[in-house]
Amino acid sequence: MPYLLDRRNEISKGGERVRQVSVETFEEEILEAPVPCVVVFKREGCHLCQGLDRVLPRIQQRYGRGLKISTIDSFEEEHLVDLFEVDGVPTIFLFISGDGQEIPYPDSPSPFSGYSEEYLIGHLDKIVSNV
Repeated sequence: MPYLLDRRNEISKGGERVRQVSVETFEEEILEAPVPCVVVFKREGCHLCQGLDRVLPRIQQRYGRGLKISTIDSFEEEHLVDLFEVDGVPTIFLFISGDGQEIPYPDSPSPFSGYSEEYLIGHLDKIVSNV
C-alpha cells in the first residue's frame, strides 16, 4: 500500500496516521497525550528523514492507539529545535507523560544507515510494554 501525504501534513497507510505538530500544537498533542509519543525532528530534502517516512506508518500501525507518532519540521519550528537542543536530523524523542528522552542514534559502521524499523521497534518494545 502506498504512503500518502494528505492535506493535513499526515503520512498515512492503512488508516494509521503520523501527524505533523508545531510549536502551537506541541503541548496538547505531545505533552498532554494519554499515550507515549514518538516525536521525529526532520526536514525536507533529508534522505534519512525520507527513509523514516516509509518506516513510521508501519511502526504506528504496529502499536496502534498505544503509541502516537508525530513529526516536527526542524526548519519551520526553530523554537522546538532550540528547546530540545536538536543538532541534526533526523532526531527522535520519546515522550511518556510529558517527559521527553532522546532515542539514541544507532551505532553503525555507516553513518548513513540511520534509524531502521528493527532498531526503533526493538527500542520501543522495551519501553511501550512497560507503560
